[in-house]
Amino acid sequence: MIVIVSAILVVAVIIMLILVVYQKSVLKKIQDTINKKDTLSKAPIGDNIEATSKLNLTGDSFNQFNDYKEKYEKIINDDLPSINVALKDSNSNAKTFSLLQANSLLSEAVNSLNEIEDSMGKIDDGLNQLKDLDEQHTRAIDELDKQIKNLNKNILSKNYSYGPSSDKIEDELSNIKSEYQEFIKTVESGDQYTADDILNSLVKKIEIIESLMKETPKLYLSLSKDFPKQIDEIDRGHRTMIETDYNFSDDNIDENIEIIKSSINKSISLLSNLKIDDVKQENYKIEKTIDSMYEMMEKEVIAKRKVRKNIKLVYDYIYHARHQNHMLIAELDQLSKNYTLEHDEIKKAKLFSQQIHQIESIYNNDYQLIMDKKAVYSEVQSHQQDSKKQLSAIEKEQKDINDSVADLNEEENTAREAIQKFDFQLLNIRRKIDNLNLPGLQDDFIEKYNYSYKKVSELGSTINQVKISMDEINKKLATMDKAMEELISDTEDIVDNAILAERLMQYANRYRNNNEEVNAACAEAKNHFDNDFDYEKSLKIISSAIENVDSGAFNRIKKEYYQNKQNESKKD
Repeated sequence: MIVIVSAILVVAVIIMLILVVYQKSVLKKIQDTINKKDTLSKAPIGDNIEATSKLNLTGDSFNQFNDYKEKYEKIINDDLPSINVALKDSNSNAKTFSLLQANSLLSEAVNSLNEIEDSMGKIDDGLNQLKDLDEQHTRAIDELDKQIKNLNKNILSKNYSYGPSSDKIEDELSNIKSEYQEFIKTVESGDQYTADDILNSLVKKIEIIESLMKETPKLYLSLSKDFPKQIDEIDRGHRTMIETDYNFSDDNIDENIEIIKSSINKSISLLSNLKIDDVKQENYKIEKTIDSMYEMMEKEVIAKRKVRKNIKLVYDYIYHARHQNHMLIAELDQLSKNYTLEHDEIKKAKLFSQQIHQIESIYNNDYQLIMDKKAVYSEVQSHQQDSKKQLSAIEKEQKDINDSVADLNEEENTAREAIQKFDFQLLNIRRKIDNLNLPGLQDDFIEKYNYSYKKVSELGSTINQVKISMDEINKKLATMDKAMEELISDTEDIVDNAILAERLMQYANRYRNNNEEVNAACAEAKNHFDNDFDYEKSLKIISSAIENVDSGAFNRIKKEYYQNKQNESKKD
């Protein structure tokens, strides 16, 4: 029982401690909120309202000021006292441990106080803005006065530089002056909000007129001096060029000069109405037209200089290409008597002759135009450039053709040597086969030999004709070369297999009486040798039997044979 009572007491003490700690926390928050409320009560907004009331505000500015004043008075007279009462009630409840009620009242007071703080900040900012506007507008009056006087001074002192736009600029400046007077009256009346709208309008209009006064003189200078000077220069230059034998393919300079004069008048009219963007666009067109005329004239001047420089060079180029073509055609005609020219060499050479003739005709026509003082030099220059390019290509192709046929005689000699080599190889094959006294040869080898013999004979007949085709002969030689390689290889295989088979059969005689397997192999190998003429199979059968009774014998005999063969080859 004592334990239970002790436990209850301990719990009660703990709860009491918690309540005391929480009470202190709430009381501290209440005090902090009271301090904040007192700080807001002492805020110098009242002084700000009093200072602002001396600005002699009117209109929207005055109404806005009254609104700020009424809101502030409500905060001081109603809202803050109400919060003060709530904070006292919260404090009383906290001291009597009605902590929940105290906390609720405190929370409401804190929220209200935050709202008041926000409102007072806006009121203070609004009052400062009214005072700032008043100060800004007072300064603006002096600044605008200086700007307007400077503008007026510039338009009077440099009136000539604005040309027909000066009247309009003066009208715009007059409107600005009127609006400026309205701004002064509005500022002095105290309607700062309306004055601020007027000020913004004035600033934009002054920026516009400053821009006009900056751009207009340059535009008018182009229209009144630069463009007229340029078209006069073009007109005089054009006439001088015509008098000094220049010609133009599309001579529209006189027409363009009249168009430009009309465009200048149009642009001046636009400038007098301050349509600056339209003036810029029109001036741009005028500049482009003037540039194109300068370029047209300069093009002919440069072209004439280049034409005179290249006229002999092009003639020499034509002469050289024509001479080269004559020599090539003569060479091809001579070669065509003995060789078939299968790549249209003569046709191409004659086509080049036609092209050279056409180039020469253009050259002669241009030359005559120059002599008659009717040449358009830019066109002549273009013809010269084309001619040099075409002649260069023709000379290169003519050289390629000449190089391709220059080796025909050498190719013929090489072909004759190749045919003689094939004849010797066929003779050598026949000699090797005959020297072996073989019982016969298989049909496929005989066919290959006869085919090669026939083709070599045909090649000999072909190359001995009066007119030959080296392309055809070279193709047949390439085919024959491959066929001859195969035939020589087959011949070597027959010779090697036959000799080795005979030697092994002789070597096998020492084993025939004592070894039935060797005896049978000898009989079979001899049958393939004498009757089937299959020397490879004969060698395979006898070598296998020998290896079974005398391992390594076949390799020794074969090694000895090839070594002797190599030595014989070196002697030859």
